[in-house]
Amino acid sequence: MLEPMVKVEIVGHRSRLDATLACLQRCACVQLLDAAAEPALGLTPSSADEGELGESARLRQLRTRIDALIALGFVPPAPDGQAMTATELEDVSTEIEELAPKVEPLVAIIDALEAELNTLPRHVESLRRLAPLVPKLPELESYETVALLVQRRHAAVIGWLRDELVALLGSQFDVITDQVDPDTVGAVFVFPHEQSRRVHALLAGQQVSRVRLPDEYRTMSLGSAIASMETRIVDLPGEIEAARAELVELLGFRTHLHPARALIDRRLAQLDALRNIGTTERAFAVIGWAPRRDLDELANALQREVGTEVLLTELDTVENEQPPVLLTNPAVARPFELFLGMLALPRYGTFDPTVLMALFMPFFFGLMLGDIAYGLIVLALSFWARRRWGPRSEVAADLTRVIGIGAVWAVIWGVVFGEVFGDLGHRVVGLEPLWIDRQEAIGPLLLFAVGIGAAHVILGLLLGLWSAARTADRHKFGERAALLVALCALFTIAGVAAERLPTGLMTPSVVVVVVALVVMISLQWPLGLVMGPLDLIGAVSNVLSYLRIAAIGLASVFLARVANELGAAAPLALGLIIAALFHVLNLALGTFSPTIQALRLHYVEFFDKFYEPGGELFSPFGVAVATEPEVAAPSRVLVEA
Repeated sequence: MLEPMVKVEIVGHRSRLDATLACLQRCACVQLLDAAAEPALGLTPSSADEGELGESARLRQLRTRIDALIALGFVPPAPDGQAMTATELEDVSTEIEELAPKVEPLVAIIDALEAELNTLPRHVESLRRLAPLVPKLPELESYETVALLVQRRHAAVIGWLRDELVALLGSQFDVITDQVDPDTVGAVFVFPHEQSRRVHALLAGQQVSRVRLPDEYRTMSLGSAIASMETRIVDLPGEIEAARAELVELLGFRTHLHPARALIDRRLAQLDALRNIGTTERAFAVIGWAPRRDLDELANALQREVGTEVLLTELDTVENEQPPVLLTNPAVARPFELFLGMLALPRYGTFDPTVLMALFMPFFFGLMLGDIAYGLIVLALSFWARRRWGPRSEVAADLTRVIGIGAVWAVIWGVVFGEVFGDLGHRVVGLEPLWIDRQEAIGPLLLFAVGIGAAHVILGLLLGLWSAARTADRHKFGERAALLVALCALFTIAGVAAERLPTGLMTPSVVVVVVALVVMISLQWPLGLVMGPLDLIGAVSNVLSYLRIAAIGLASVFLARVANELGAAAPLALGLIIAALFHVLNLALGTFSPTIQALRLHYVEFFDKFYEPGGELFSPFGVAVATEPEVAAPSRVLVEA
């Protein structure tokens, strides 16, 4: 349901503004409005003075530096209940000033060591491929070597480079080439140091992969370089762990950095909120929206924490003013708000269909799946998924709850239809349906689906009438009333045609349809000439659309029957494998498709009759959005901030 909202005004002496904002932030039940935009009040917008601007800049800088430390990953979470005062926050600022020169070198060392650990194995791999070319290449103090790896299809570039070097250096170089693997040719060029610039300029313009070694390995022979690198790769993890241990020793007990960041966020939010506060020379005014249920608690909190210098009053709303939307639903229905969130929120003053989704969506899902065994498997999987992913993701928790409720309905309808893995229950233990066998009684099943559709669509139209009456929209009320009457008259005509109702109802029903259609046309004139009949046809097609409930259920039960028959026709072991594969496929389809179709029936066929989108989400002052520090180079931020 949509929580009733009221517009409130909080006025008081300007000296109590900070205390008032702190109280509102703690209560987190008022969405602030721009008080200066209220023409009846004639207030000027509050603005931060020089001291508050300086405080904001200092706090943002301190938060950046705290984020940099937390992003390193060595600051453990704060214990529950750990808080911080403004005085203690000043000590944190001094503490970080002292920490920065100690943390920066350690972070730089770890970054360099990790980069070395990542690159050295690639160098070793390249050198191993080149080693067979020059197994005994000595150390040459006055010569330089360049190693190349060239794709085999581009091997001609090596010959071209040899010719260019002959023209450039004459005989003052040597080159060794060989195929190092089926796709790669290796080459090692040896030339005097004084020719280095000319050779590298020549190589720079070619599409070749050069083996570049760190400086400390460039004067070594290939064998020595490989051995030295392998030793270094073994030693690097220990050096990294030692540097990390120093960081842990520096940061591992500083859990107070988390509450320090939370305190900074709260204070910055208060400073940012000043732009919405209206002021005079000696007074302030806070305007905002609040849930009516929270007014008494808010008033008591202001009296207790701020004092009698502030006054809370309720304001009248102006015409066309739209309060924000706050959804409050029972715990069992709350997970279904996930699906409502895929649409625009309902406009304030209209109807929140969350509870109805909680009733009908699992019902439709279970009716389509309708199998005891399938339902129990889906229920078990939903429990497992919620335990694994639910604690880390609210969306996963809500989705698994919705699927779990639908699985319970699938078990219930499985009992009604007498199905366990399709007709396997009947084959093995003689299980019989409580109502109908879906494989045999297709006609009654289709009629049942149409009946559900008629009830659901009519409920939507009734809700549309209620919503139009509540918002005093006479035009929509007339359209929906005429459509409801015409649809009921068409159902009566169908009942007479099927010889289920007295024939005397035919003529009055036809007259009612014509009159209702004329009303629909007149209310939308001149477009009503087209839109009126289309709306009526659309409502009928909406009802018939619920036949998909029966169709999907029949597809599932027949696929299960095919799985059982194929399994029975094959040898035991092979038959079990075949049947299991088909049942797994059927279960996957039977979970995904009913979910999508149940949503479609609500979004397209049901909501279209009453749902009024356009609501703004209630966002009270004091509800902070959790953000993870995003710091690309923490050590540099510590120094530069």
